[in-house]
Amino acid sequence: MSDSNPSEAERRRRVWRAKRKQKSIAVSLLSTLAFAALVWFGLLATPGWERVQGFFFDWDVAVAAFPRVFDGLLLNLRVLVAAAILVLVFGLLLAIFRTLKNPVFFPLRVLSQGYVDLFRGLPLIIVLYLVGFGIPGLRMEFLGRIPSEVLGIIALTLTYSAYVSEVFRAGIEAVHPSQRMAARSLGLSYPKSMRLVILPQAIRKVVPPLMNDFVALQKDVG
Repeated sequence: MSDSNPSEAERRRRVWRAKRKQKSIAVSLLSTLAFAALVWFGLLATPGWERVQGFFFDWDVAVAAFPRVFDGLLLNLRVLVAAAILVLVFGLLLAIFRTLKNPVFFPLRVLSQGYVDLFRGLPLIIVLYLVGFGIPGLRMEFLGRIPSEVLGIIALTLTYSAYVSEVFRAGIEAVHPSQRMAARSLGLSYPKSMRLVILPQAIRKVVPPLMNDFVALQKDVG
């Protein structure tokens, strides 16, 4: 029996499923409202509710503070966008350096490996202190006065590029070696094979873990 002309038993099953779904939605809404009402009236009955309301739920204070909160949100977004772009670029460069096989690039591999190990082992708060107080403390006149926003972006980039580079490196190494050999057999140089063959496949593989890192970055920016 086709879907366009279901049997009587199938029609009864569909009606029963629709009714069961509606019943489940109604029960879920009622139970949620009952629980919310119970919590709300329980809070109102506590002796210290008025004091807590004055500190944390004062509407007048919220309205007065909204412009500053909005300015902080815009600052958060500016720092997040700038740091995310720099982290992507710097992390990808570190990953490429770590996958270079030619002995000529041994110093780059060692430096990138040391960088990743160092900044993955340092807590972000330490990097923020080192950058935020260390760079201004050097009093390098040619740099002038660096805004704290820029210093925060530098610290976030230094830390998160180490994590993101490992994600990119895993994606690059996950591409089967035959892809690289096929690109070279077609006459593509290493940079072209990396740009046209390897990286498109690698980036597609690492989008989910990259999103995890950028969610963590957004939290640390806030």
